[in-house]
Amino acid sequence: MATSIDKFQEQGGRLKTDDLDFDLFRAQPLDPSVLRCLSYMHDIEYQTVLYAREMLMLPQWKDPQFTAFITLWNYEEYWHGQALGRVLQAHDWPAHDERLTEMRRFNKRYLFWSPAIFWLLGHGVRKFPAVHMTWGAINEWTANAAYNRLARIADHPVLTELLGRIMRQEGRHAAYYASHARDLLEPDRTAQKVTKWFLQHEWAPVGNGDVPKIETSFATAYLFGSGEGLELIDRVEDRIDALPGLAGLNLVRSAIQQSVRHVVAEEGFVPAVPARADERRDDRDNDSDNDSDSDSDEAVTAGR
Repeated sequence: MATSIDKFQEQGGRLKTDDLDFDLFRAQPLDPSVLRCLSYMHDIEYQTVLYAREMLMLPQWKDPQFTAFITLWNYEEYWHGQALGRVLQAHDWPAHDERLTEMRRFNKRYLFWSPAIFWLLGHGVRKFPAVHMTWGAINEWTANAAYNRLARIADHPVLTELLGRIMRQEGRHAAYYASHARDLLEPDRTAQKVTKWFLQHEWAPVGNGDVPKIETSFATAYLFGSGEGLELIDRVEDRIDALPGLAGLNLVRSAIQQSVRHVVAEEGFVPAVPARADERRDDRDNDSDNDSDSDSDEAVTAGR
């Protein structure tokens, strides 16, 4: 059963950061590889407003529940970008408008045409809502796994708390997408076949095309190319397999392998993560297993 927008509204809102000590990053700075991943995440979170513009080209704009979700999702993701930008600024790395202006200049041709592309997809491809909701669920699952992994790699008290708060909101986003995807796929073999085709031929890690491809590849390879990162992706693959008609795609694992090859070809190697990140897994409340593996009400309230 699809997640209720009422629960989503009750638990949504601006990310709380006023009690976090961002100045600690100057005394205890993050590793450059971690900051590079955070830069990528900052850009993607801020890009949500443009994803929302595309989604409103779909016929689903007629559904008040859908537009309510888009509004809340966009609002929360904006504040995620703001918070990540503060981390970058504390390290004197580019953030906020400085990064976004260049990003939109880089991708201006696609951004000009993307609303028309989504209008055509929404009105010309039968069952495209199932594709869209499934795609969104996969992107949210992988994003949450990325935050989980980065928090363990960085092992920084302020970053761990910040990413945990982001993960809790992202978990609700994932639960909404996944529950609606399941409802659309379950009774409809055509929707399953169309969705499977799009995932096999068009899906790539979120951000591909929005930022330089090497930045998407670096974050993907660094976070998921080894150790616990591979285990987190196994969980994402299990969730994809559990969606009706989508078992056996091996979607994310294949993308990680391609990303590793790309980084090695362009930069010579993928930096090793600190050994401590893979030494022990603790059962934190914001572990991604608790946040996005169900379309039940519990998935909405879990800390992801």
